[in-house]
Amino acid sequence: MSSYVKRVGDLTEPVELSASQIAEKMTSTVDTGFDPVTKPAHYAGHTGIECKQAMESMLGTDEYVSYMQGCAFKYLWRWKSKNGIEDLKKAHECIENMLEALEGGAS
Repeated sequence: MSSYVKRVGDLTEPVELSASQIAEKMTSTVDTGFDPVTKPAHYAGHTGIECKQAMESMLGTDEYVSYMQGCAFKYLWRWKSKNGIEDLKKAHECIENMLEALEGGAS
């Protein structure tokens, strides 16, 4: 198993959670730490794994970085016409995600 998978979480051995544990994780994930730019509630999984972590695990680092590059471009392209400064912050977050992936989680 690559160090990459260990970095984002070993998804090969699922952990069984009780209904109450799942409910607790859903509540804590959605209600705490919500930020529309860096941690939107609608990207939190019921197990506490964020969408971007699952995506990087599924795609691999190179493809994940390419995807984040495309997202950053999208936010930079539309910022004046759609969400203004929030889109610039989202582009910045995408670039931070790229750096973190490329640096192995060191940033």
